[in-house]
This record gives sequence, structure tokens and C-alpha cells, in this order.
Amino acid sequence: MTDACMILTTCGSEETALTIASALVDQGFAACVNILPGLKSYYYFKGETHLDEEVLLVIKTTKDRYDRVAEVIADLHTYEIPEILMVPVEQGSASILDWIRGSVSRAV
Repeated sequence: MTDACMILTTCGSEETALTIASALVDQGFAACVNILPGLKSYYYFKGETHLDEEVLLVIKTTKDRYDRVAEVIADLHTYEIPEILMVPVEQGSASILDWIRGSVSRAV
């Protein structure tokens, strides 16, 4: 097991996705954020099923940055209940893990 993780969240627009991604990388809480538009989500919320287009963010960071990442997402997100899920990275190439650690170590 490594200290790296991926945090997943979905957004209702590319504008919100870009706002969150740039805040996370610019503040040093994430090494990289992949922005994947064109996602369709079918889900149950407030007594109904919904089908919406969304944008998926895959955020590469370290476990000790989870709280800060979650705080930025919650502050900038437009959803009433934003999805914020952390997935631990079991293994990865040494060079990419070092890059993730180095990129987020600049955060204050």
C-alpha cells in the first residue's frame, strides 16, 4: 500500500469541474486532475430516479491531503451533496508516486 490515492467526484458542468481542478492543483492539494466529460449518471435522489450528464474528476493526491481536497470540493461544488470518494492506490511506479508526493508537498 502507498500513501497515494485517487479521489473521485462528479460535476454538473465542465465549468465547475475546471474550477475545482484548477483550485486543487494551483493550491498544491493535487498533483493532477483528469477531467472526463460526457459521463451519464443514473441515480436515486430525493425519492426519484434521475439521468444526468456529468463530468468525472479523477484527482491524484496523497491520503493526508484528503481533508483539504474534500474541503475545496465542498466549497466550490454546485451539488447539494457532492460525491467525494477516496480510492487508495495499492501500487504504482516509483516515479509517478514520487511525482504525486512532490507535487502535493508544496501545499501549505
